[in-house]
Amino acid sequence: MAVEAVQTRLYLMRHGEVEWSGAVEGEPPLSAAGLTAAELVASRLPRFNHIAASPQRATRETAEVIGAVRAVPLWWREDLDEIRTRVPLGDADAYNAWLDHLFESFENAVNGESLADGAHRMTVALRAIADQYYGRPTLVVSHPAILLAFWCQQVNSPLWRGQIETLPELALATLDYVDGRFYVVQDFPTRWDAA
Repeated sequence: MAVEAVQTRLYLMRHGEVEWSGAVEGEPPLSAAGLTAAELVASRLPRFNHIAASPQRATRETAEVIGAVRAVPLWWREDLDEIRTRVPLGDADAYNAWLDHLFESFENAVNGESLADGAHRMTVALRAIADQYYGRPTLVVSHPAILLAFWCQQVNSPLWRGQIETLPELALATLDYVDGRFYVVQDFPTRWDAA
């Protein structure tokens, strides 16, 4: 009698559009358009049983909106946070300057975590999530740089700075996790049209 491996489907989502003018300690909230888009997208997402999200403000707000519309439980995981930095990111200019420095090297970072370190942290976090929600589809809401660092490692593709700007808000990718391995089902980006 053959035993079939059980897959856990993970939907990886970038948070919605942010409003840097409302940032507190480097954490901008979703803009009004970002909140509206998250609400519209919630009803169009595939079926999932749980949401795991970074507790940072933009991801938390995105997950809360989607969770309310879909009536699914939310779980906060600090290991899903954006690439970690020691540099205060109080506005969009500081964020973009940080990204410029971050993308100078995949393996090394001057002021905090490197893209490679972030990709590794995300890999460990997603394995833990897939094991915890074994066989149950889960939406994972996180941040652009760490999502792309993880994703590029999975598809064995170089990561470049411009991908941050071309990854749309609320972009979605799909992974299956089977027997300790990730399998790409649908690549980033998927642009959601609110119309």
